[in-house]
Amino acid sequence: MLRMITTRHLSMTAAGAFVLMAFAVHAQQPSPGGGQAQAPAAKILVAGENPAITLRDKEGGPALTSVNFWRVHWSPVGSGAVCFVTVSGQGSGDLRIAVHDNPKVLDYVTKELMSSLMESFNTPPYTPVRGTITQGGDTVNERKETCKSESHNVELIWRGFQDPTWVDIRPGANVLMTFTMVMAKDAEVIINGKKAPGRVVRGGPGSFPPSFLALNETWRR
Repeated sequence: MLRMITTRHLSMTAAGAFVLMAFAVHAQQPSPGGGQAQAPAAKILVAGENPAITLRDKEGGPALTSVNFWRVHWSPVGSGAVCFVTVSGQGSGDLRIAVHDNPKVLDYVTKELMSSLMESFNTPPYTPVRGTITQGGDTVNERKETCKSESHNVELIWRGFQDPTWVDIRPGANVLMTFTMVMAKDAEVIINGKKAPGRVVRGGPGSFPPSFLALNETWRR
């Protein structure tokens, strides 16, 4: 009992110290009426993860399978996950769907985030498919996302992770982005039990990496 009380007391004391420190820092800021001008506070647009997979038949070739995955931990419309999947060049086997578990998050990510950086992102539009999205793997040897609906079962698998790097960029005129990039040497996409076309090879100059995790991703304006 004493240990529980002590632990709780220490936690409350630490929390109180943090609050006091925050007030002290705020009190030291220059007032709006004099001295140094304050920069406007950043507006957070989203916090979460945004890994991706691009599969080609050969280095520099066109993308046969593309996946843009979002796991949103926070946004103005709530949390959720979206799996944007495109398979092209296969004729009747072509596919362009967005498996999601929250329609508000799907709409926000599509219109307010991705389309703000790439006008053609939703052209032609993805077909929304409501489903469940679950994460697996230990992110040491393998990371897996399973995006499942009544008509589709999409499995995303990343393997062979390299050392992480810290990224802090301005991808758009009014957007700042920070995240931890973890490149993956290998990846595959399995749709309804069948491996999607392509393999992990580099695209042309300036193209995005073919397979990676983007963790702790925050967009701000």
